[in-house]
Amino acid sequence: MRTFSKGLVVLLFGAMLGLAGCDQQGPMEKAGEKADEAVDEVTGQGPMEEAGENVDDAWEDTKDAGKEMGEAVDGDNNQ
Repeated sequence: MRTFSKGLVVLLFGAMLGLAGCDQQGPMEKAGEKADEAVDEVTGQGPMEEAGENVDDAWEDTKDAGKEMGEAVDGDNNQ
């Protein structure tokens, strides 16, 4: 039982050290964030905004295709 307690203490201590290290940013992460900010400043939009615009465009294309299909089906019934 005593060995189990020591092992548990070591495991918990290691987990706490691992979690404490998560808050610290390394130099590469800081450089990556600066690069992201520079791209956002140059383009005026971030990746989420661009993705949202792509979704909007796809939605408009889908609506247009639906209208065309509806018109095609209506045209077949009138003949």
